[in-house]
Amino acid sequence: MRLQNSTLILAAAISSSATAFAPSALAPRQATRLDACKDAEEKKNGTPQPQVLPGVDLPSPADIPEEINWPFTQQRVNLFLGGVIPGSGKVMLGQPKSDKGTTIVGQTALLASQKIATQIPNASEYKFFGNGNHSENLQYLLKTNPFMAAALTQNRSGLELRSFDTRDPHAEDPSASLYRQIVSCLGGAGHRVNIRFNADMSIHQIRVYEENTGVLITDPPLTRRSNSEEVDKWASSALYNLGYYASCVHANIHVLHYLMTAALDESSKEFDAMNEWASFYATNIPFKYEQVSNTLIRKQPDLLALFGSGDAGTAVQDTYALLTGSSGFGADGDKLRLILSRLLNTWTNDPTNYLDNMVQVPKDRWKRAEILTEFMKHHDLVPDYAREIAKALKSTDEDKFGIAEDRLKTYLKRCSGFTSGINSLEDWIELMAVTGIVHGCTLSYTRLFADADILRWREFQIETWLAPDVNLHLKVLGTICGMDEHRHVMSSSTDVVGQKYDANLQQVLDKYEKIATDHKESYKNEIMRNTREFNNYGWILSDFCPDGFDGKQLTVSTYI
Repeated sequence: MRLQNSTLILAAAISSSATAFAPSALAPRQATRLDACKDAEEKKNGTPQPQVLPGVDLPSPADIPEEINWPFTQQRVNLFLGGVIPGSGKVMLGQPKSDKGTTIVGQTALLASQKIATQIPNASEYKFFGNGNHSENLQYLLKTNPFMAAALTQNRSGLELRSFDTRDPHAEDPSASLYRQIVSCLGGAGHRVNIRFNADMSIHQIRVYEENTGVLITDPPLTRRSNSEEVDKWASSALYNLGYYASCVHANIHVLHYLMTAALDESSKEFDAMNEWASFYATNIPFKYEQVSNTLIRKQPDLLALFGSGDAGTAVQDTYALLTGSSGFGADGDKLRLILSRLLNTWTNDPTNYLDNMVQVPKDRWKRAEILTEFMKHHDLVPDYAREIAKALKSTDEDKFGIAEDRLKTYLKRCSGFTSGINSLEDWIELMAVTGIVHGCTLSYTRLFADADILRWREFQIETWLAPDVNLHLKVLGTICGMDEHRHVMSSSTDVVGQKYDANLQQVLDKYEKIATDHKESYKNEIMRNTREFNNYGWILSDFCPDGFDGKQLTVSTYI
């Protein structure tokens, strides 16, 4: 009976992530672009959204632009949820975590509903969710994924992934890395894992600390000469930590993009050439921001309500919130919100130095270890791209451009809860483009939580799957559904098929889309040459491939 009740609560919690768009009504992409624009014309005012971070908001209800929904993306989320809600609970609940096949429903539904396998040659040999070699997966993710690479710090002997420091167990020292601060919000066993790496980013040493006392429990520390299963076990814990950490940063990018896109959309209302481009950025952003508030970061639940003396529905949502709910990752919500608020302020204060503010390892150290090589090819296009876009729009109508740019700066300074250092359209474009590229890299690492070896660390000491484990598994996978081709950074597309932007703007967009696409095509061909590596680690490497390849995209914004 207890499992039956868990299934009902679980279904209610996961269903709250769904939208009003029925999966059976899935429309072709062209139609949804036209429908999105019709929706925008019919709506006169935007809807105020709940604050995700304390005090962080748009200037006032009068300053909220109309929402542009994106049915294609929302329907793809529903297709996934419709495929997993009936079956995952039955397959997983009460089953041993050692049975790696228990996550098969989520894996199958993701591949089928998002059509992920369609561009992969020899898909039957391709490991869409990894090959179970967690030490190698850790190395590949740290070298290629910007979320993960930013978690690295350096010490006298090399690079390190440090989640715990005996001298500062709660990561309260201002010098604590963002990674250590965010991981310190987690409770439970198995998260205090520090790993040092060799020059090639293979594992050199692992130290694990007890969750309550901070006592070293791997004494002597594990090395590559240690039992390989033990090394791989703690590598899988580090991957869980990294996935949680990246999910927190990912949620913060959603907050950033909600503020940024509202600002540009509202500020450019009297400059059609800019506003049409602003609308492309703003599409589906308020809805996804609302989803962050509804399903990722919420207040602590009213426990009495769960027993019938209050709003039980709200209490269930609070409990099953992905990041802060006790039936999600279980992070300390109050502490996490403060960390994310400071991080948001760092980004908006210094909009052209996102990467420098996130990374604590000198770039020459990165280059020697071949970290973020492909990411940097796209990152380094951004300053020139931003400058040329601004120049093109200014040349279209200098007076309207000046008014819109001044309004953009003023709008962001009138927002609450953060300080804006955005002083030009170029600043805005740089911050949005770089964080868009970073956001796109959620589409690889999020698959970690379809792996039973990773998912088990939510409650490592319990041997069977519980409803909260299923909740985490499905909600995390749901966050990467809905990729729509052409909605990538430096896209030259509008939201209406066949329609073009102003000629000056279109010319610049065409130029940079070609450069970025050439990088992606060349890279795709390069990673496919080594068939063994591609089949085993392509699910990580393919973030920088063309739209749709293995379901990946360097997203223009947080529309997913």
